[in-house]
Amino acid sequence: MTIEHVAVIALVVEVTIMVLARVGTERRHWRHAQGRGPAPRRRDDITLASGTLYAIAAVAMVAGAVITPVDLTLKAVGTFALFGILLPAFAANGVLVLATRGNPGTVTARLRGLAFAVAAGGGLLSAGLV
Repeated sequence: MTIEHVAVIALVVEVTIMVLARVGTERRHWRHAQGRGPAPRRRDDITLASGTLYAIAAVAMVAGAVITPVDLTLKAVGTFALFGILLPAFAANGVLVLATRGNPGTVTARLRGLAFAVAAGGGLLSAGLV
Protein backbone atom coordinates (compact mmCIF):
# COMPACT_ATOMS: atom_id res chain seq x y z
CA MET A 1 0.00 0.00 0.00
CA THR A 2 1.39 3.38 -0.96
CA ILE A 3 0.87 6.72 0.75
CA GLU A 4 -1.62 7.62 -1.97
CA HIS A 5 -3.82 4.64 -1.07
CA VAL A 6 -3.66 5.49 2.64
CA ALA A 7 -4.45 9.15 1.89
CA VAL A 8 -7.53 8.19 -0.12
CA ILE A 9 -8.70 5.85 2.66
CA ALA A 10 -8.21 8.66 5.20
CA LEU A 11 -10.16 11.01 2.96
CA VAL A 12 -13.05 8.55 2.70
CA VAL A 13 -13.08 8.11 6.49
CA GLU A 14 -13.07 11.89 7.03
CA VAL A 15 -15.96 12.43 4.64
CA THR A 16 -17.90 9.56 6.24
CA ILE A 17 -17.43 11.07 9.71
CA MET A 18 -18.55 14.47 8.45
CA VAL A 19 -21.66 13.03 6.76
CA LEU A 20 -22.63 11.03 9.86
CA ALA A 21 -22.21 14.10 12.08
CA ARG A 22 -24.22 16.23 9.69
CA VAL A 23 -27.03 13.67 9.47
CA GLY A 24 -27.17 13.51 13.27
CA THR A 25 -27.33 17.29 13.47
CA GLU A 26 -30.08 17.50 10.88
CA ARG A 27 -32.00 14.74 12.65
CA ARG A 28 -31.89 16.71 15.91
CA HIS A 29 -33.04 19.88 14.12
CA TRP A 30 -35.88 18.00 12.42
CA ARG A 31 -37.03 16.38 15.66
CA HIS A 32 -37.07 19.78 17.35
CA ALA A 33 -39.04 21.30 14.47
CA GLN A 34 -41.64 18.53 14.81
CA GLY A 35 -41.87 19.12 18.56
CA ARG A 36 -40.35 15.73 19.46
CA GLY A 37 -37.05 16.88 20.91
CA PRO A 38 -35.18 19.66 22.64
CA ALA A 39 -33.72 22.62 20.79
CA PRO A 40 -30.38 21.90 19.15
CA ARG A 41 -27.34 23.31 20.87
CA ARG A 42 -25.41 26.24 19.52
CA ARG A 43 -22.24 24.25 18.72
CA ASP A 44 -24.15 21.46 16.98
CA ASP A 45 -22.54 22.05 13.59
CA ILE A 46 -19.44 20.42 12.11
CA THR A 47 -18.32 23.64 10.40
CA LEU A 48 -17.82 25.40 13.74
CA ALA A 49 -14.45 23.75 14.33
CA SER A 50 -12.15 25.40 16.84
CA GLY A 51 -8.97 27.18 15.83
CA THR A 52 -6.98 24.53 17.67
CA LEU A 53 -8.18 21.83 15.27
CA TYR A 54 -7.24 23.99 12.28
CA ALA A 55 -3.81 24.65 13.77
CA ILE A 56 -3.14 20.98 14.48
CA ALA A 57 -4.17 20.02 10.95
CA ALA A 58 -2.02 22.79 9.47
CA VAL A 59 1.08 21.80 11.45
CA ALA A 60 0.62 18.15 10.52
CA MET A 61 0.08 19.14 6.89
CA VAL A 62 3.34 21.12 6.85
CA ALA A 63 5.13 18.15 8.41
CA GLY A 64 3.73 15.88 5.69
CA ALA A 65 4.82 18.32 3.00
CA VAL A 66 8.34 18.47 4.43
CA ILE A 67 8.63 14.68 4.69
CA THR A 68 7.27 14.07 1.19
CA PRO A 69 8.93 15.99 -1.64
CA VAL A 70 6.18 18.16 -3.09
CA ASP A 71 6.36 20.83 -5.79
CA LEU A 72 4.60 23.88 -4.39
CA THR A 73 2.41 24.88 -7.31
CA LEU A 74 -0.87 26.72 -6.96
CA LYS A 75 -2.75 23.45 -7.44
CA ALA A 76 -0.71 21.76 -4.69
CA VAL A 77 -1.26 24.62 -2.25
CA GLY A 78 -5.02 24.55 -2.94
CA THR A 79 -5.10 20.80 -2.47
CA PHE A 80 -3.21 21.15 0.80
CA ALA A 81 -5.59 23.85 2.01
CA LEU A 82 -8.68 21.77 1.27
CA PHE A 83 -7.53 18.24 2.06
CA GLY A 84 -4.89 19.13 4.64
CA ILE A 85 -6.61 21.75 6.78
CA LEU A 86 -10.34 22.09 6.17
CA LEU A 87 -11.44 18.48 5.84
CA PRO A 88 -9.35 17.14 8.77
CA ALA A 89 -10.56 19.96 11.05
CA PHE A 90 -14.19 19.43 10.03
CA ALA A 91 -13.84 15.66 10.50
CA ALA A 92 -12.24 16.14 13.92
CA ASN A 93 -15.06 18.46 14.93
CA GLY A 94 -17.50 15.90 13.52
CA VAL A 95 -16.04 13.36 15.96
CA LEU A 96 -16.80 15.74 18.83
CA VAL A 97 -20.31 16.48 17.54
CA LEU A 98 -21.06 12.77 17.17
CA ALA A 99 -19.72 11.87 20.59
CA THR A 100 -21.33 14.72 22.51
CA ARG A 101 -24.40 15.52 20.40
CA GLY A 102 -23.13 19.07 20.00
CA ASN A 103 -22.68 19.77 23.71
CA PRO A 104 -19.18 21.21 24.21
CA GLY A 105 -19.56 20.93 27.97
CA THR A 106 -19.38 17.14 27.83
CA VAL A 107 -16.11 16.92 25.88
CA THR A 108 -13.62 14.82 27.83
CA ALA A 109 -9.86 14.79 27.48
CA ARG A 110 -10.07 11.44 25.72
CA LEU A 111 -12.50 12.79 23.11
CA ARG A 112 -10.39 15.88 22.63
CA GLY A 113 -7.34 13.67 22.10
CA LEU A 114 -9.24 11.61 19.54
CA ALA A 115 -10.26 14.77 17.69
CA PHE A 116 -6.65 16.02 17.75
CA ALA A 117 -5.50 12.66 16.34
CA VAL A 118 -8.06 12.84 13.51
CA ALA A 119 -6.97 16.39 12.63
CA ALA A 120 -3.27 15.51 12.76
CA GLY A 121 -3.69 12.28 10.80
CA GLY A 122 -5.70 13.95 8.08
CA GLY A 123 -3.24 16.80 7.80
CA LEU A 124 -0.25 14.50 7.68
CA LEU A 125 -1.75 12.15 5.11
CA SER A 126 -2.85 14.99 2.85
CA ALA A 127 0.63 15.01 1.32
CA GLY A 128 -0.28 11.71 -0.34
CA LEU A 129 -3.06 13.43 -2.28
CA VAL A 130 -0.68 15.95 -3.85
